[in-house]
Amino acid sequence: MLNIIALTAVAVVQVQALKCPVTGSPVVEGSKVVEYAGSTYTFCCPGCDSQFVSSPEKFLTAQRKAGNITGTFLFDPVSRKRVELKDAKATTDYKGVRYPFESEADQAAFAKSPEKYASVPKKEALFCPVSKEVVSTYSKASDYADHDGVRFYFCCPGCMEPFLKDPEKYLAGPGKDPHAIKGKFGNPDAKLKLVLAKDYIREPKALPQESKEGGQ
Repeated sequence: MLNIIALTAVAVVQVQALKCPVTGSPVVEGSKVVEYAGSTYTFCCPGCDSQFVSSPEKFLTAQRKAGNITGTFLFDPVSRKRVELKDAKATTDYKGVRYPFESEADQAAFAKSPEKYASVPKKEALFCPVSKEVVSTYSKASDYADHDGVRFYFCCPGCMEPFLKDPEKYLAGPGKDPHAIKGKFGNPDAKLKLVLAKDYIREPKALPQESKEGGQ
């Protein structure tokens, strides 16, 4: 009688190391960090960061063709909420970017329609239209929402939902005429320019971080 020994092969998923978006070489720990279109990018050597800032799409297109993963998205692309890579329940690499997810369910939804969730509008606003606050960088945003071809980044949790229910309510304004700000905002007679979201709409821009965020 033959003893049949069944060997179970355990598949080990190899996670591709992040590459420099300029040279395609492995990134160096502690390098400068640049944020662009909701993702962070690190580099292999000094000088690459400034080259990338000058023309990010040129370099990203080349690295995508080479099959390299160069960026880490700062949000769960399904829930659109800010997620630290170290806290992600799962990740997926797609077209040069590593996407983190709050849950495996979000990862599964992304897998069914990756282009839907990974697409980035040509315009953005680092400005919360609900609280009327400037968002300094992508990493400082709590979440985002797309409306009428523009990606709006929000200042804090709780702003996205009311915006999605009635975006025009928060984007409408009487124009650029001076607007009186009274009470706790200072002199009752003071005149301040009304802050409108449309003043902050622009094409995505590469933004160097002042200090590197760990784990990205």
